[in-house]
Amino acid sequence: MLTPQPGAKPEYIDDIRLVDDSPALLAIWQNNLPSDQITIEAYSKDSWAWKPGSDWATLTVESSTGRNKLPGFCDYLKQRQKSAVARFPPTGIFVISYIQPKSTPDAFRMQCRIAIDMSRIPNCNLKPLTVPKAAIKPPSTSVGRPRQGGGLLAKLVGAQERTNYHFAMASSKKKPDAAPVNAAVEGVSTKSSVTKRTAAEVFSAFRQSMQDKMLDFDLDESEEVLHVQVSLAEHVAGLSDEDKGRVTMEVLKYMVYEAAEEVNDEWIAHKEPSEFMDEVTIAIYKEGAAPDNVLEEVNKGELPDEVRGQQRAIQEERNRQVNKAENRTSQLVEADAHRQLDDEDEEDLAVLNTSKRDRRTIEDYEREKKRSRGS
Repeated sequence: MLTPQPGAKPEYIDDIRLVDDSPALLAIWQNNLPSDQITIEAYSKDSWAWKPGSDWATLTVESSTGRNKLPGFCDYLKQRQKSAVARFPPTGIFVISYIQPKSTPDAFRMQCRIAIDMSRIPNCNLKPLTVPKAAIKPPSTSVGRPRQGGGLLAKLVGAQERTNYHFAMASSKKKPDAAPVNAAVEGVSTKSSVTKRTAAEVFSAFRQSMQDKMLDFDLDESEEVLHVQVSLAEHVAGLSDEDKGRVTMEVLKYMVYEAAEEVNDEWIAHKEPSEFMDEVTIAIYKEGAAPDNVLEEVNKGELPDEVRGQQRAIQEERNRQVNKAENRTSQLVEADAHRQLDDEDEEDLAVLNTSKRDRRTIEDYEREKKRSRGS
């Protein structure tokens, strides 16, 4: 059985049977699994799920129905590089790794791993599966309204029936003490459990979700654009004040860009305009699908801050040199204009001094001439 998402109803995949004829493996298969049904509840990309170890028992299984569903399921795990995880009480764990031996499709066999005590697995952060306690059932005696009758015996019987009735009603109204099943694996988070989460868990779950979306988008050839909506309020719910300061919108946006680049570095991620600070929509375009305006904005924003600072400094220096040249040119033009004005003033003065009309009379001229001869 496969659970598509936490809290959803498990879906049937296939029936499997053990291929190994070893008595030890057969005993592990029969004595430790609680029932004939294995429910895969989560996935993990951590190394503990596929690394070999002495605490693991490796089993080889095959389909007993001939539905040929196991090869497709293993390809799904291999493409996403994650392992399927199932737990069983009290402390057991069942893992299907994405690393499988080569096998032909017509005789496909799958390797699984079982650990009786998950606490002995290094770096395994899973918690044992908690089985809810059985609900308290009301007594099997009749719980209808007590009868009213006469006589001492009838009163005793009526009192007993009233006691049974009230006890049954109180038991049915009381909720059973069922501890919630913790199905959280690093990289998987549930929306219902919003208490006592950490920033590391939020980042791990968000990164896993983005990687799954990008891989699905890559496999879907009919889609060219993927819109990823990120809401900060959704991810900081249930965090402490200290962890809320770590989970920021900038970090979440960077993780979306990183997930897109890991799947295909030719894709273009572009943040669309938004009216809210805590909600953004990032459009992921496949190669050749991005419009021109998006390409122009992306090309402007691809440069790092250091390069932008250098370009800004170069542009400012160019503007300063241009302004300096313009000021020098204006000064030269102004000086030349003043020089021309001075030359024109001197020419006018010379003309006035040389071509001025002599207004003396002949008598005055003769008198001055005689005076100059006598002196």
